[in-house]
Amino acid sequence: MFTDIFGNAPRVRLLDFLADHPDFDYTISQMAEFAEIARPTVYKLVEELLGQDMLTFTRSVGDSRFYRLNVANPRIVAMLQVDFEGINKELAAGAYDEMALPPEAPTKSRAGSRLRGRRMFRARAAPVRANPRRAIRRKGPKSSD
Repeated sequence: MFTDIFGNAPRVRLLDFLADHPDFDYTISQMAEFAEIARPTVYKLVEELLGQDMLTFTRSVGDSRFYRLNVANPRIVAMLQVDFEGINKELAAGAYDEMALPPEAPTKSRAGSRLRGRRMFRARAAPVRANPRRAIRRKGPKSSD
C-alpha cells in the first residue's frame, strides 16, 4: 500500500514489506529478496532505520542477524494503522473478492500457467520464490501424430 502512495523507492518498498508482516523477523538477505532491493542498499536502510528506532534487532542465528519493525515506536504504530485502515477500506470496497481470470487468457500450456481456469484472489502476501531448477520442465520424446 505504501508504494502506491509514496512511490517505489527502496526505503518505501522495505517498509511496505515489513508493515505487511509486522509479527515476523527477517535477515538482511530475506528482506532484500522479498522487498526486491539490492543487499547493499538493505544494509544501509537497516542502519538508518535502526538509528531512527524504526527497526529492532530480534535475534542472531549463526552469522545471521534478524530484524523486525519496532512496534513500540509511535511512528511505526501510526504507519501500521494507516496500512490497516487502507486494507479495511479495500476490503469494504470489494477489492479482495474472488475474480475469475479474463476469458481472453490463452489456454495454451506455459510455465506458470497452473492457475488458468481457476479463481484468483487479489491479496497481499510475502513473495515466494520457486526453485529455478525445479521450474524447468523436461521434454519427453516426440510422438508422431
